[in-house]
Amino acid sequence: MKASKFTLGAVALVLLSVSAWASDKMKANIQIYDAVHVGSTQLAPGAYKMTWTETGTNAEVTFSQGNKVIATVPAQVTQVRSGYDGPVLRTDSVAKTLTAVDLPKTSFSFSNDSAITGN
Repeated sequence: MKASKFTLGAVALVLLSVSAWASDKMKANIQIYDAVHVGSTQLAPGAYKMTWTETGTNAEVTFSQGNKVIATVPAQVTQVRSGYDGPVLRTDSVAKTLTAVDLPKTSFSFSNDSAITGN
């Protein structure tokens, strides 16, 4: 009986560790130098933490500063190495809209022009 409780506890610990490890890979720090819109929110210049829920077309990206969520938007997340040494932000300079972020280390790029253009 004690052995099965120990085994169950060990399995739960391993599963929690794996999920924590996976969530650590789904975030990045970026710096925005000029105000841009993402979804219906304007992001002021500054440092932001981006987190995302999954890869594929049903992902959501959250932009936060400290513990404060600034914006959450739908996105398409693909596993593609950008070839850049740091994050690269792509914007529509006319509409001042963030259209994509390429991340080198995590191999994800975010782009969903129709979902994040500030409808």
